[in-house]
Amino acid sequence: MDTPATEDTAVKTGLEHLERIEEELEEIKERTADPKRSLFNGILSGMGAIVGSIAALIVLGWLLSLIGVLPGFGSLAAYLHGIVDRFNTRY
Repeated sequence: MDTPATEDTAVKTGLEHLERIEEELEEIKERTADPKRSLFNGILSGMGAIVGSIAALIVLGWLLSLIGVLPGFGSLAAYLHGIVDRFNTRY
């Protein structure tokens, strides 16, 4: 059987846990309450997903071209490198 001291400790621990949950809920409420901030966060998340996907596809294509599964990626890379070089020399 639990002693009164053990029950008091359990109650205090439970209350501390509930207080931490309440603080975390307040933080979530503050971060999501402003529609402008939510829109901005959504736009940034979407852009990050697009940029990450493009980077992953580029790396995958490069690796496949090294293996020889995807021929022609080297010529595309050389073409893009030439465009970047011309742009850099122009400006």
